[in-house]
Amino acid sequence: MSNSKQSAGLWVLLAFLAPAGQVHAATAGVFQFVAGDVRVALAAGSERPATKGGLISVGDTVATAKESMAQIKMGDGAIIVVQPESRLTVAEFHYAGAEDGTEKVKFSLEQGGFRSVTGAIGRSHKGNYLIETPIAHIGVRGTDHESWYFPSPVSFDGIATDAGLYNKVNVGLTYIQTAYGEVAVPPNQVGYAASALDRPYLLAAMPDFFNRSVQPTNARRGGPQNDSGPRLADRGNRRGLGWGTWQGGFAVASARAGNSAMPDVVASNLPARAHAAAFPQQVVTATYNYTGSGSVSGTASPSGQINSLSVGVNLTTQRISNYSLNATVGSQTWTGDGRGSLNQFMTSGIMLRGDCAGCVPNSTASPAAIGSATGAFSGSQMNTAFSMSSASQQSMQGTALLAQ
Repeated sequence: MSNSKQSAGLWVLLAFLAPAGQVHAATAGVFQFVAGDVRVALAAGSERPATKGGLISVGDTVATAKESMAQIKMGDGAIIVVQPESRLTVAEFHYAGAEDGTEKVKFSLEQGGFRSVTGAIGRSHKGNYLIETPIAHIGVRGTDHESWYFPSPVSFDGIATDAGLYNKVNVGLTYIQTAYGEVAVPPNQVGYAASALDRPYLLAAMPDFFNRSVQPTNARRGGPQNDSGPRLADRGNRRGLGWGTWQGGFAVASARAGNSAMPDVVASNLPARAHAAAFPQQVVTATYNYTGSGSVSGTASPSGQINSLSVGVNLTTQRISNYSLNATVGSQTWTGDGRGSLNQFMTSGIMLRGDCAGCVPNSTASPAAIGSATGAFSGSQMNTAFSMSSASQQSMQGTALLAQ
């Protein structure tokens, strides 16, 4: 049986196994990862908590609370990460297991944000992939993008952010369209629409919330800190390690010996070497390894296997010290290695360089394959997305959950 037929059969089976209240709607995806308070408002009107392995159907709305998020694998292999304080509805979804032109997906973003790495829908028939918001819609001509919609102005760490629709492209191309025009958004750019009565345009600079965090909020997070020493960062104390102030070479309200949980924030300044020495080594460095929860697909096959994935992090230098990936997709084995700053890793992504064994060579380019990787921390776990392309125009992409 072909992979496409197996995929179609799996989703039919999931539809039959869906809990009561879901059987009348087409199954669209499965929750791979849930952190915090995440609810599913069903099309029938009831509500239930989202759980790992739970199904999401056409018409269902995913609602995340503050400091909560969810990752969904759609039936066509797409990966959706719903950001904190967001509401996202699967308005339409159709995929019969083959890219025959009948596939279609439409999301409705009521507020907040989500990141999408597209699957079969949007890869072959990009016109069949659509994101609607109250003021504009987004079309996708690529594979990796992040969208945010704020019905009213918000503030992130005291920095004001205008209301409107923001769309950032990591890989590929998207466009934002209102009744008054549209704008194409290339990689590493952000498109913006202020309202339904405005023409969208590209922003001259990346909005602060894309650079600093996956979580814009309506108020400054946390209260004032101890100002008796220079402030390293004012976004700590969320999970595990919390950056605080430094006094006389000792960490105050910061790391605790024996606690190796990493923060999901990036410090705005680096500690002096003497100050960093106040931390136990297991607190400022950590290695995250693949937990077995993840997925990978590519041009060779709609499904593959992550053989190994590890990420080394150093909070003292604020860097990803190593990102090492080995994955098999069809008859191809992909390897990639990268490093870079935490800020890069949590926003635009760090570069991966490697090889694709089994890809048809038609170039002497070196390295044989390149790509990028991004990630977000949640206590002692890390959620990461990656993609690579070879010199012979083969490609693969995937997501994974890692833990210390």
